[in-house]
Amino acid sequence: MASERDTKKGTSELLSSAKLVADAAKSTFNKESDKVDKGKVAGAGADLLGAAQHYGKLDKDKGVGQYVEKAETYLHQYQTSHLAPTTNPNSHGAGAAAKDSETAAAGGGGVGDYMKMAQGFLGK
Repeated sequence: MASERDTKKGTSELLSSAKLVADAAKSTFNKESDKVDKGKVAGAGADLLGAAQHYGKLDKDKGVGQYVEKAETYLHQYQTSHLAPTTNPNSHGAGAAAKDSETAAAGGGGVGDYMKMAQGFLGK
């Protein structure tokens, strides 16, 4: 898992992750959160936080960077504990994106809070 987190994600992977998170938020607002795969959305959110930390040159040891690092770590842990055994954690297909996003935004575990935090970072 550490090697997965240490590799930089490409632009297309980040756009796919952003679409997955956006679809999850959209599904949740439409009261269809039962269709969202929380594990995949958590992984996508972690990828986005990692990119924000990398491109924003945030220090992992102090300031906002330490919180981004903690959130990214939490989301990766959530992803691995909530993925279905038959799915590939690195695949973010368009058809699966809508389903995944709905599940992630639905529920607990604090994923919604981290998604809001990620939106705040990406919106600025």
